[in-house]
Amino acid sequence: MHISVGDPFLAAALVIVVLLIFVLAFINIGQYTRRRRGGSSARGHAPARKHTPIKKKDIPKVNGRIPSWQKDPGARIANQYGKARSPEWPRVAHEHLSHEPACVVCGHRGKGLQVHHIKPFHLYPELELDPNNLITLCEIKGRTHHLLIGHLDDWESYNKSVRGDTKRYSNQSATAIKANPTWRKEVAQRPMP
Repeated sequence: MHISVGDPFLAAALVIVVLLIFVLAFINIGQYTRRRRGGSSARGHAPARKHTPIKKKDIPKVNGRIPSWQKDPGARIANQYGKARSPEWPRVAHEHLSHEPACVVCGHRGKGLQVHHIKPFHLYPELELDPNNLITLCEIKGRTHHLLIGHLDDWESYNKSVRGDTKRYSNQSATAIKANPTWRKEVAQRPMP
């Protein structure tokens, strides 16, 4: 098949139209592929979350291997007061998490859970391993229930009524907790060593 166009201007316009069709088809195929893979599309859909593999260094340690004291606020504060964690602490913390495996405020499970001492062990070292002195709280972005409810926004302080407050602030974000007048009053009256 042979097509001849006598006018060079018409021939150039035809080539441009054909190229434009190919470019538009290529762009459309790219958008379709991104939508299927979970990326953003031209219609404004939010991209799906990509599964990121967990790195070995990010896995919370158990059975005697706990995160370093830099990642453990209680141990860090106790260190300032000349106290050190008991060698039995990893076992007790692991046992506690097996009985209470989620944040009692929001139900979060997984990375970011911390075993909180209701009465801090830098002030009450005899209660460090007492199961009745422990509660599970999370310390994850947007919630920080361990700091806000367990310590009333100061790691050196503690919340005498933490068990009741876990119900009061159930499923609330950090912003909502900080805006609550009752929480602000508790912060103003928090015990300091």
